[in-house]
Amino acid sequence: MAPDTDTDTGKDALPPPPGFIPMPEPFPGGFNTASGGFLVGLEAGELIGGFRVTTAFCNRGGICHGGKLATVCDVYLALAALFREDLRTDFLPTVSLGLDFLTPVAHGAWVELRSETLRITRSLVFVQGLATVEGTPAVRANATYHRTPQRPDAVPDTGAMLRALLEHAIPTRGGVTP
Repeated sequence: MAPDTDTDTGKDALPPPPGFIPMPEPFPGGFNTASGGFLVGLEAGELIGGFRVTTAFCNRGGICHGGKLATVCDVYLALAALFREDLRTDFLPTVSLGLDFLTPVAHGAWVELRSETLRITRSLVFVQGLATVEGTPAVRANATYHRTPQRPDAVPDTGAMLRALLEHAIPTRGGVTP
């Protein structure tokens, strides 16, 4: 069933939890922007991702479209690895992405993402993560990324840029200093 626009439009205006800022977009107008992007925060020194499920992200059934969830998981897992590890690159192209949709994500829900880097080789980075809604697992994701050398024409190291931005731009969530 599609969302009832008379009663559900207020859900689109719900604010994110404190401590989140929009993910900086190095390529304005790029796919991350076109797909609605997501927010980032810092908790206990870890990059946390999140987004509010608005009408724009819902499918005909009135729940978050799997494509939105997949896009956010893909981008977030790569950024979290760049943030956490000293990979000294601006970009991790996706080699593979696997998702398990564990429960529908309702319109208006706040989706929060966390991850861990499993292994780094000379050419690959293996990451897994979990997207939750109010602590309930909604999507389990795992990804493999190609580890690319820093391009001479590239923006600065993405991980270093994110660490500097988050350590100075927003308060740490949960009262824990990184």
